[in-house]
Amino acid sequence: MGLIGVNRMIKSLRYGAILAALPTLVVAAEPVDLSESMYRADLGVLIIQVNWGRTWKCGQFENAQLQALTFTKTPVDTPEPISLDLVTPSKLFVDNKFLPYAFVIQPGEYALTAFDVKVARSTTDVAHIKGSKENLIRDGKPIGGTFTVNPGEAVYVGHFGLDCGAEPFLWRTYIDGREDFEKYIGGFRAKFPFAKQVPAQYRLFSTQLFGGPYTLKDPTVK
Repeated sequence: MGLIGVNRMIKSLRYGAILAALPTLVVAAEPVDLSESMYRADLGVLIIQVNWGRTWKCGQFENAQLQALTFTKTPVDTPEPISLDLVTPSKLFVDNKFLPYAFVIQPGEYALTAFDVKVARSTTDVAHIKGSKENLIRDGKPIGGTFTVNPGEAVYVGHFGLDCGAEPFLWRTYIDGREDFEKYIGGFRAKFPFAKQVPAQYRLFSTQLFGGPYTLKDPTVK
């Protein structure tokens, strides 16, 4: 090999070493926590709040607690389904208040495919009210409810917790009114300043079972 060939080989090896040392951008299929390094304009941002707190005197029970939620990108029966699994940070010690979450998520429609509500009549009489893909998806159609996230937008889909009627029940509530939504998005953008230019949409989790209908006349905060 001549001198020129040797020099080319050395340059090629150096270039390969430089590329190997550079950080690799990995775009996860599964939803990930929102961060500047993970956000991309061709993805979406999901904004959701969940109350994992234990509610006392909930319906006929001494207490009840929402412990898990799962949303799956439709169609759900794919070889490698994309799911967002939300789980209580503690089954014993968690405040009875809504916790905010923000995720980078693949655009598309997501269906509720599972939930778990623990109910107790006493410290020893404990049971679980659960929803699963088997009873929340019927003939391939989501009956529990769905939300949609488009590329390049941040979407607020609601606050999830318990409704304590005759029986503890998963329930989606919401921010009421444009003014309060603007304040909420202001807080979101203060926490994630890199997302200030991302339009925020008010588009609730749509359901006939786990929450009432509600829309804003002007649902976009630019």
